[in-house]
Amino acid sequence: MKTMKYLLMGGLLMGFSTAAVAQTGTAADVDAVKQLIQSKPADLGKQMKNFYKANKKNPANIAAFGRAFIDVKDTVNARVAAENLLKVAKEKVDKAAAYELLGDIAVVGSDPGRAGQNYELAILNNPESPEAYKKYAVMYRAVSLPSSIAKLDELHARRPDYPVEALKAHIYYISVQYGLALKTYEGIPASQLERRDWVQYAYSAYTTKNYEKALDVIKRATPIVPNNATLNRLGLYSAAELERAKDAYNYADILFNKVDKDSVTILDRDYVAWGRAFCADSLFDQGIEKFNEAIKLNADKEASASASIHSYLSDAYKGKGDFPKAIQEYETFLRDSKEVKATDFSGMGVLYMGYARVLQGDEQVATLKKADQYFSELIEKFPGQSEEYGTYQRARVNNSLDPTMEQGLAKPYFEKIIELVSAHETLSNTDKQRLESAYRYLLGYYNSVAKDKEQALFYAKKVQELAPSDNINALVESLSKSVEQ
Repeated sequence: MKTMKYLLMGGLLMGFSTAAVAQTGTAADVDAVKQLIQSKPADLGKQMKNFYKANKKNPANIAAFGRAFIDVKDTVNARVAAENLLKVAKEKVDKAAAYELLGDIAVVGSDPGRAGQNYELAILNNPESPEAYKKYAVMYRAVSLPSSIAKLDELHARRPDYPVEALKAHIYYISVQYGLALKTYEGIPASQLERRDWVQYAYSAYTTKNYEKALDVIKRATPIVPNNATLNRLGLYSAAELERAKDAYNYADILFNKVDKDSVTILDRDYVAWGRAFCADSLFDQGIEKFNEAIKLNADKEASASASIHSYLSDAYKGKGDFPKAIQEYETFLRDSKEVKATDFSGMGVLYMGYARVLQGDEQVATLKKADQYFSELIEKFPGQSEEYGTYQRARVNNSLDPTMEQGLAKPYFEKIIELVSAHETLSNTDKQRLESAYRYLLGYYNSVAKDKEQALFYAKKVQELAPSDNINALVESLSKSVEQ
């Protein structure tokens, strides 16, 4: 019994110590070192000396030890492995592996300069291996993207068989150069694109607003990467942007119902895109339902998280002709937005103008005055950048309030527009359109209300300069004769 007891104890001790006993330079040593790293013994350095000694003639194992240390971000012991590898390396490929390891250590230490130097040494010793080129390119892109791409061109010169273009596209993608990524992906045969490439290709197209291209890429990728959450999400978003409702419905169905639930988290943007597709198809009630689902998803977040969704809800209610609800939702959008831009604020004035068109009598007058108030506040809140637009809209609103021009309500605003726009060095098409509107209003006012033929002729000639026509030519001739008489 005592003999059996001692044998069992010896077996247990042997079990605890196998990771610390170096073998004879076999593959078992790599597994043993990985186990040793996981166990984190206090005498790790001392035990590793046995492994380095046993693997003097097996540099590939020493390189693997270094990789194992890199995997757990232990750069101190990884450096020891690299130094041991340099000591025993007789072949250039082994020296290259050591310098590559030193480059990886420098990357972990956020030292791109030293990383680049070591990768260059790795390439010098093994110019046919793609690994150091790739690591240099990925690491150095943040320092100098052109240098990163140039390194890949060097790889292509050495290894024309290696798929460098896909790696270039990836480098551009992770460098947020989506236009260059898209251009590069477009030149790569489909057979050379991997799963990651298809997703990045589609995302690059979507982000650069090449929505048709994005849908084309997604269609080609679907047989290769079926039911992929990102691709179907991008398909939904792109179709929504293009108002291609049926395509959007298809991608929404896959994203919400067919993609593995464990691989996707539904976002508020997903519901918003789905809702926009319904609205593009004039199915406003369904769109409103999806927008409200998006808001529910943000129930635990700040109100600002759903601000833009209320803007979409406003558009949906406007689409179905429910202006009071549209105005209510737009008010919520303005209230909850962290930053209200001039274009956002002016939207309320435009909304009230639209509402006024379907009203009559006192209700119409009150609604137009509300629009005028918003455009007046727009000019106050955003002086300079919104003065011309706000003044022009006030001119239009007051023209609607005084369609016979008897009160001349729009006159001061149209005159102000002429003053502001005439100060431009060059006139855009918008400038010319606003000037023409102002000149036509003042022509009508002085010709019909003020009965001032000279002023009417002055503005008639201004209209004639901007938009000559038979009618205006005849009016100029008629007014000229009246003035002469």
